This record gives sequence, structure tokens and C-alpha cells, in this order.
Amino acid sequence: MNTILAVVCVVIALGLLCRPLVEGFSNWLLSRPSWRPFAWINFAVAAAFILWSTAAPDWSMQVWRLTIFVVGVSALVKGFSLWVFPNWSRSLTEKVMARYWFFALPTSLAYLALSLLILGSD
Repeated sequence: MNTILAVVCVVIALGLLCRPLVEGFSNWLLSRPSWRPFAWINFAVAAAFILWSTAAPDWSMQVWRLTIFVVGVSALVKGFSLWVFPNWSRSLTEKVMARYWFFALPTSLAYLALSLLILGSD
């Protein structure tokens, strides 16, 4: 599972470096009248990831389970913000896209470092 999760992190890191792909998705997202369906998707993903990662005993001692747990909690927070603060989420998305490389490069490097950490703990 470590290898699969590390590959997913590398794919996300490389995908963030493809600005037209991210801009196209964010423009499509900003054109939606409501973000409630995306909030529900985030809640479902969060519940699945949190339950799956905590299902094993000593789950906090395995880096890949801990990573999936943190991603699940992040999805839960993101779903909550999309549900409760949709206008703030829209304006934040617009601000991030206006300064794309300021956010994309550190995030991409963080995902690459996370993939190396996951592989290193194998």
C-alpha cells in the first residue's frame, strides 16, 4: 500500500504543476451554482478514509494509515467549509488561482516529500 500511496502523491504533485488542468477544473468548479454536492462528496470520502485508516490495531504506527487519516480529516474540514462558507470558498479559490505558482509549487513539493516519506518507511 505504501507504493500505491506514494505514486498517488507523485501524480498529484505532477498534476499541480500542470496549470491548464487545474485552471480548467477550478473554472468549471466556479461556474457551478452550488457547491453542496462537492461538500457531500468530501464528507463521504472523509468518512471512508477515516474509517478505513483506523480499522487496524496500532493504525497510528503505520505511515500510510496515518497519511490516509490526515487526508480524511482534511476532506472533512474542506467539506465543512464548502457547506457552511460557500462564498468564502469561492473567493479563496479565485485568490489561489490568481497567485497560482505561489501555492502550487510548495504544495507540489510537499506532496513529493510526502511520497518520499511514505516510500522511506516501507
